Amino acid sequence: MRTRTLAAALAVATAAAGLSLALAPTASAATSVPDDFNGDGVADLVVATPHAPVDGRVNAGSVSVLYGSPDGVSPGRSTTLTQNSPGVPGDAGSHSLFGATHASGDLDADGYADLVVGAPGEAVRYSGGYGTLTVLWGGPSGLTGDGISMVSPYAANEWMSEEDYGKKVVVADLDGDGVPQIATLSRTNLWAYDDLAGRTAPTDVARFYNYNAYIQPRTLTTADFTGAGRAQLVVTGGENCGGTTGGCQHTAVYTWSDSGLQEAWLPDPGDVSGTNEAPTVSTAAGDVDGDGYADLVTGHVPASATTTGEYSDAAGFVHVRYGSADGLGAHRTATLDAPGGRAGDNVGASVAVGDVTGDGYADVVAGAPGATVRGVPGTGAAVLLRGSATGLTETDAQVVHQATDGVPGTAETDDWFGSAVDLTDLDGDGMADVTIAAKGEDVLAGSVRDGADWVLRGSAAGLTTAGATSFSAQDVGLTAPDAEFGSVLGG
Repeated sequence: MRTRTLAAALAVATAAAGLSLALAPTASAATSVPDDFNGDGVADLVVATPHAPVDGRVNAGSVSVLYGSPDGVSPGRSTTLTQNSPGVPGDAGSHSLFGATHASGDLDADGYADLVVGAPGEAVRYSGGYGTLTVLWGGPSGLTGDGISMVSPYAANEWMSEEDYGKKVVVADLDGDGVPQIATLSRTNLWAYDDLAGRTAPTDVARFYNYNAYIQPRTLTTADFTGAGRAQLVVTGGENCGGTTGGCQHTAVYTWSDSGLQEAWLPDPGDVSGTNEAPTVSTAAGDVDGDGYADLVTGHVPASATTTGEYSDAAGFVHVRYGSADGLGAHRTATLDAPGGRAGDNVGASVAVGDVTGDGYADVVAGAPGATVRGVPGTGAAVLLRGSATGLTETDAQVVHQATDGVPGTAETDDWFGSAVDLTDLDGDGMADVTIAAKGEDVLAGSVRDGADWVLRGSAAGLTTAGATSFSAQDVGLTAPDAEFGSVLGG
């Protein structure tokens, strides 16, 4: 199944004079919220800055949590943590990249979500390994900094090593016991842990999968794609073929079993030429067609020999593998592509899934950070694609950017608005709100990559600019220039 071109929708919308969006109606708040660190019934927002300096250590990293409320999020209700914060395990170190990935869930079953933060560049003491995970516990006051640290079993002593442990992390119920668990990627392995009983760091993994030298795992996603009552893991990455490193793309599904992580059959996306060759640069999951099975959404941006800047000169596209009892993508897939579209848009450089309109169908927001808006190159945009009973559709697609009426800020060259996106219901009205990062936003004089984030609320009509807000590092008490504040959203 092929839809009309996504680039065409983007071009039309960005050329339009602004975008009028409706005000969100009020709905009752959810009673069970996986991102609720303080237990008030409203999800909280995590924005991470892995390149933030900490006490003179470059690229040490920080994580900021903005607490949700019926009024949405505000930097005035936030906590920023580093590895030098009281109670946080470890010490801030140069190039640790604390916050390069993160995920949340109630790991200790106390009713409060907990936050897992990856620091894939952190050197493991007395080992040749690099990379740690930090679990920060939620409570009535939110995240306090109290937590535990985890390292790869391969980094258990000075004779063993591991690279990039914690470069991606997810939290999900993998074994179906009702308690979520942690799974994480390193450079060569997928690790999955048992429940964290008693808030104690595990000494070993329950399951793992080793990749040979021909596969370079890049993304990690989790959801229940088969209706089994437990989540599966999806890993994508480059695969060597045709004599070229990473020349093909590997996608695999893994299910927890008594004998380990079992790889499930996954059909090739045969309905679109190039999907197996175009790198998968982003992934997300949710029930787009409302059939009770989660679907996998992937963003693809073909590489280019002529690329010289931050992003490829390709248009990019979004692919969907629909879940079913017979497996992910067993019956249908769809591609929203951009043949002949505008080069350099990079649609799909980031993707997020959530129900923006409250109609029971998950929607998709795709970042297009390379988009030219009203003649300004690289200012970037984000595209809302609607979920429906027939699947993901471009009907009534919306495009937002810094030139959209009601969106704070000014469209400038190389802001890269849409470099990361997230969908979370931050005001408890039952409709997901979009957070959009622009890692190239300049805030301080003389700098060019300070970074900032925007939040637009969901409504029955789609995204609305009513109540739209933006914030940068200075709003949460950080001062360093060119740190790409808030550049990591939703892991």
